[in-house]
Amino acid sequence: MPSPQDALTALVGELRTVGVGVSVGEHLDAARALASIPLADLDVVRAGLQSALVKRAEQVEAFNVLFNLYFAGTRISDAGPFASMTGAELAAALRAAIASGDPVALRQLAEEYVGRYSALEPGAPVAGVFAMIAVSEAADLDGIRAELLAAMAGQAGQDGDGSGSGRSGGGGSGGGWNVRGPAAIAVRLRRAEADRAVDKFRAELRAAIQRALVADRGARAVSKTLRVRLAEDVDIATASAAELASMASSIGPLAHRLSKILAQQEFRRRRLSIRRTLHLAMGTGGVPFRIATEPAPPPKPEIVVLCDVSGSVATFSRFTLNLLIALDSRLSRLRAFSFVDGLAEITELVSEARAAGRQLTQAEAARGAIRWNGSSDYGHVLREFARDYGRQFTRRTVVLVVGDARTNYLDPAPGALAEVSERAGKLYWLNPEPRRYWDQGDSVMASYAPWCAQVRECSTLRQIADFVTSLTAGPAAAR
Repeated sequence: MPSPQDALTALVGELRTVGVGVSVGEHLDAARALASIPLADLDVVRAGLQSALVKRAEQVEAFNVLFNLYFAGTRISDAGPFASMTGAELAAALRAAIASGDPVALRQLAEEYVGRYSALEPGAPVAGVFAMIAVSEAADLDGIRAELLAAMAGQAGQDGDGSGSGRSGGGGSGGGWNVRGPAAIAVRLRRAEADRAVDKFRAELRAAIQRALVADRGARAVSKTLRVRLAEDVDIATASAAELASMASSIGPLAHRLSKILAQQEFRRRRLSIRRTLHLAMGTGGVPFRIATEPAPPPKPEIVVLCDVSGSVATFSRFTLNLLIALDSRLSRLRAFSFVDGLAEITELVSEARAAGRQLTQAEAARGAIRWNGSSDYGHVLREFARDYGRQFTRRTVVLVVGDARTNYLDPAPGALAEVSERAGKLYWLNPEPRRYWDQGDSVMASYAPWCAQVRECSTLRQIADFVTSLTAGPAAAR
């Protein structure tokens, strides 16, 4: 087993590999922290190294995964009294441990279940996904959750709160969805409590599998199979539910930066300063030989977002809708449109979702955006957009188009986009599809690019952030 300082050096190297910038000074700070904290308490070690090495919230998840590999990964705990149990006895012990939440028993049981049921082969270059499926099925976690819910509902009925009978639909895994009032709240709380209890053991199983893999092949080899990435580098279109949840924490800061930069896109003119001019004229007997000016007030641009919500960009469009809601809270003049083969203004829907503190679903956004068969028709949409709304745009209008520019071989109508571009102050296009696929098949990105101040591939958070940063460098196109 490597020394703590060697493990720290390897951890820093892995963090740099995945994109977490760790300076030499930060590495030294972490080394000093490691030398002065109790190494037996992994939570203390984790907190100390995280404070020294991690600077942004979205980097914490990647740090935790790598920390587990390099500092907790080779510590295989003894299965204790569970090693000699039969399958039925082990299942009963697991149910009791999950119900009680005993951390020591849960860790030992996780080791035993992984040892018996994971079917991990020594030297196999795997990430442990199939092992996790196998041990979860062997443990019957869904069945344990249902039993917990039934037990909680029975206890609630005995306590006389009314939530375990009659209108509440019981406490089983399938009941209680249509109840209202206190009974419904009680049912939801029981479900949440059961989920937390089962998820705690799932986390122990995941950690036990990683420990087994690290013990077999080493932390560096395991990190390669896990494909540890920062949330900002994950392709939004193919992200898992957990990765999308991790990205959600970055939407607020990203929206703040975007709104601030877009508000500065118009040239700031200077205006006459009466007070300063009169002050200078006092030296010339009241004659204003020198005219003083001052910066004009910041412009209040109108941000117009045209978002493709068709099936080909479904995941990305959901992210864009959440970004619109975050932008709506920061801009006084935001207009939002969704389209597939028709066009719909969703400005009010975005505002209502923001006011209610909820996400806007793709189904809501697409409700008025489907005209015929639901296949993208950029030409029809752009012509309608230019005809019905183009005259409302001014030099203070910033248009942001989000879409893959795939027209299903229909007329792309680049002239309509040109009309929008000529009327608006700036027009930007964000394409969630990888650049290597542009202008292949029915993609017509090259037909639209000449009318855009910038055309950007934006399939990850990092690319979107790079686009936002590029706006500070002026109007140079990045085609």
